[in-house]
Amino acid sequence: MSDSAKVLVCDKCLRAGCWYGEFMCDGAGSAGRKIMTIGQLQALPDDGNREHQDYWSDKKMIEVYGDASREFRSYPPNPSRFHGAA
Repeated sequence: MSDSAKVLVCDKCLRAGCWYGEFMCDGAGSAGRKIMTIGQLQALPDDGNREHQDYWSDKKMIEVYGDASREFRSYPPNPSRFHGAA
């Protein structure tokens, strides 16, 4: 995984797993999305509640986004292709 690879996260908790719908945060109902790099996610303070990096892996991106994951990783895609985001 490259530090510059992009990951779509919940804008409330900054976790990809929440945005994917696996482990929803308390603010998920009104949350939006945010594009962050792996480097930015790794730089977040570790308060003992930080998400494991497996959620940012190429394997996970392909599992969630399918073939479109390559498009997402290389350039911010058309957001409507990813979870119906506006």
